[in-house]
Amino acid sequence: MLDIVKSSPICNGNGAGEINGRGARRRKLTPEQRVSLAADIALRLTPFAPSIGQTAAATGVSPYSIRKELKARSAAKELKARSAAAERERQAEYSRQGALPIVSTWDRATVEGRTEAVRLIGPATVWDVLADVVG
Repeated sequence: MLDIVKSSPICNGNGAGEINGRGARRRKLTPEQRVSLAADIALRLTPFAPSIGQTAAATGVSPYSIRKELKARSAAKELKARSAAAERERQAEYSRQGALPIVSTWDRATVEGRTEAVRLIGPATVWDVLADVVG
């Protein structure tokens, strides 16, 4: 498909396949080339990214409404990302808090006590945890 687009008479040869809606009318094309470009866009041979104004005109809404919606979506996405990061941090803190008593007990234990702890926990469980830590 890329060969079709590159060999199209409207391709300017710079490798950019997508046509920006704001620059579509500024291209120095003959009327026949414009028709060919429009056909390529209609057949989805050439990706077309319409401007906000073109999208507004095509959907019958104002550009202001589109910008407002885009800003709201961006803010919601950012809020969701921050919320997910905060949740990950909370989970990490819970894990650290749960690990602290184990670490302090391990530090106080003798070699024989640690050996017995590993026997009680089970070597397979210890190896699984080590594999998760080492990665």
